[in-house]
Amino acid sequence: SGINAEYGVYDGRVNRGLLKIGSSLVGVNLLVGVYLVVYLSYIRNKPDWTNHTHPALIPVATLCACVGLVLCTVALWPVWGFLTLPILFTLFMGLVMLATLLPV
Repeated sequence: SGINAEYGVYDGRVNRGLLKIGSSLVGVNLLVGVYLVVYLSYIRNKPDWTNHTHPALIPVATLCACVGLVLCTVALWPVWGFLTLPILFTLFMGLVMLATLLPV
């Protein structure tokens, strides 16, 4: 059988607890990015938010993304094995490229 995205959702081998925590951490990373880039830069018109406003948010977002990626990899490893890393990398890069195309 080929690679099917439904396996990651409905397969019984998936560790759902780790997948939920990992997905939540990636979501926190996205929310921090939206707050910093969209809200502070465009809505509040603060171009220097990286140095003065919230210096701890960037390391927090990085940590959330890294831990979330590891947890999602561990949760999905029983389903896809070694293909889990390229699949998650492709999904993550697609999300990053989608964010660059948004007309903000």
